[in-house]
Amino acid sequence: MKVLKENLGGIVVLTLKGEFDTFVTGAFSNEISNCLSEGAHSIVLNMRLVKFVNSTALGSMIKARKQCLAAHGSLVVSQPSAAVREAMESLGLDRLFQLFDDDEAAIASMDGGASVDMEGESETAVMITSADSPRPQVARIKRLDADTIDCRLSTPAVKLTKGSEVRLKFRLPLYRREFFDLTARVEKAADNPAGAALSLRFLKVSPEDRADIQKFLDDMGDLRRAARGT
Repeated sequence: MKVLKENLGGIVVLTLKGEFDTFVTGAFSNEISNCLSEGAHSIVLNMRLVKFVNSTALGSMIKARKQCLAAHGSLVVSQPSAAVREAMESLGLDRLFQLFDDDEAAIASMDGGASVDMEGESETAVMITSADSPRPQVARIKRLDADTIDCRLSTPAVKLTKGSEVRLKFRLPLYRREFFDLTARVEKAADNPAGAALSLRFLKVSPEDRADIQKFLDDMGDLRRAARGT
């Protein structure tokens, strides 16, 4: 089993992929211990890519939940696959664990969801905070240029209307450790069956941030041209 780790606003999302069985429970428990030691006490297990789960693995999830609760956090499950949902329901664990349809809903359910401290290794996430919303919304970056950013929400764009100002916090993968913390104006907010599409224009960008974004865009352009052999 593979585990992808993202820290979104102080809440860790662990995306599990493959077979979750007895042979990998030790590695899973170590990952949970690492999260707790780093101060992340609220954890989302995204299990949409889990093909199989056995009782030992479910037992390790119960133990992990108890550890999070003892640290005044929580552990919930997002997007359980059919195999995971069937196994959990057969043992009544769907009444013990909170199950959510997506990561954003899982994050919003946690007390720590209002934090915008995004220390971690998130690669494509952007936290969007508006004055009218009590919690930030987590979106995925779809396109970025020097002046605008397009992103995707898996839920409707609650209180993100055209013309409203928001705060953005995001990181450029493998490029800069610090997070960009910018203000922007919503240019477009269109709900769709998959959630919502947002287009935002930066309002206040320091010369250093603008230069770093442009350098990132230039570097990515060079890499893509090199990959195409042009």
